[in-house]
Order: sequence, then structure tokens, then C-alpha cells
Amino acid sequence: MKAFIIDDEHANREVIQIMLRKYFPGIEIIGEADNPKTFLNSPSLQQSTDLLFLDILMPEKTGFDLLNQLSSRSFEVILVTGFEEFALQAFEHSVIDYVLKPIDKDRFCSAVEKAEKRISERKLVQSVKTQLDQAKIAVIKNNKTIYIEASGIAYMVGESGGYTTIFCKNGESYLLSKSLSAMENESSEIPFLIRVNQSVIINMEDIVSADKGGSGYVGLRTNQFEVFLPRRKKREVLQQIEAYWKFR
Repeated sequence: MKAFIIDDEHANREVIQIMLRKYFPGIEIIGEADNPKTFLNSPSLQQSTDLLFLDILMPEKTGFDLLNQLSSRSFEVILVTGFEEFALQAFEHSVIDYVLKPIDKDRFCSAVEKAEKRISERKLVQSVKTQLDQAKIAVIKNNKTIYIEASGIAYMVGESGGYTTIFCKNGESYLLSKSLSAMENESSEIPFLIRVNQSVIINMEDIVSADKGGSGYVGLRTNQFEVFLPRRKKREVLQQIEAYWKFR
């Protein structure tokens, strides 16, 4: 695990480094800065960081300014600040924890342990997903068996007579002489493929919108396909989608 520290006061950065080296020797400190600019202007540094220790009130830019300017992030954030009144705003930015200065050892260790757990879970999910992205499904086209990557599937639609049509992200489609239930069983170990109603299996990676009100719909990028969510299944499907994207 790799950590980066941003705080305008050298003494505070030093305290964090000392505590990490003493209590979490497995965490590599890859750098520090006295303002957010260095981190903000380096996408490679952002990608290398697993855990960011971030002060809030600093000259020029605040810690919240930094978080607002990052459209997405793959690292966890622990805010380390002397001001407790920013706690609510902090959690609105989905930080993993909020530690007050002067830093209490037990509170600091608790926050880092929480971050370690979340990061380990994310990396495990990513590792499994990478393996499953390589999974293939056999289809027949022009009397030939073709193996298509599961990650390239956008959605499957069950047809009458026990058939299923697979629609791919690249615009290709395939008609299989298998029922949707059979396809659901075959893809049960692939986490991004889920059945959302009686007739449709979708790839959650292709989702662009979700309507939680009323009956509920999920919109896909491919073919701008909209999937109806039956009322009895809507909550379950939306929870599956939320759980999947939690670690993306």
C-alpha cells in the first residue's frame, strides 16, 4: 500500500510519517507536499496512491478544493485537520475517516486500519474482475463456434421458444438456442452480469443511468437500451448495482 501526505505544516507531515513508520511499516510513503498542486497536477501520482492524508485549511487551495477537482479517484482519503466543524462536509466527499489534530495515536490507527481494509477489499474485487473479464462465452454464427468475451456483452434478452439474443458493446448480436435462465446459470460467476427482470440480463459496466423512482428503469449505453425493473425486484437490483460500483 502506498500513501501520500498533503499538509502545509512540515511538523504535521512529520508526525504522520513517524506514526506510519512505527505502527504501519508495510505502508510505503511515496511523497509529501505542502499544498495540493503537486498531487492535483500529477495523474500518475494519483494512480500510484492508495491512501491520501489530507489537511483541509491550507493557503491557496483547501483539501476540499482538491477533492472537488478530482472527477474520480481510486484512492482512499483520511482528512487530518484541527477543525472538527468540517466533519459533515468531509463525509459528503466520501472520505474514509476524519482525524483531529493533535493526532491521537489510537484514533489515527483506527482510521488507517479502516482504510487498509477498504483498500484490500477493492484490490481483491479488482483482481477477481480482471480474471473474469477474460471469461468467454461460446456462441454459434455462420455454423462456426465463436468465443466472445463476457466483458464485451452489453445485455441479453430472452426470446420465445427458449432462445436468447446477446447484444454486444461493439454492435454485434448473436442468437443462441439457450434460454435466458440457462445463460444466467452459465454466467453466475461473472459479477458484472446480473438478471434484472424476467427477460433481460445486463452488464453493469454498460449502465449510464438508473431511475429509482416509480417502477424503475436502468439505462444502458449500448443501443440506448432501457430496462424495466419490476417493483418486486427493483430494490434488490439497485442494491446489487450499488454494491458492485462501490469498489469500482
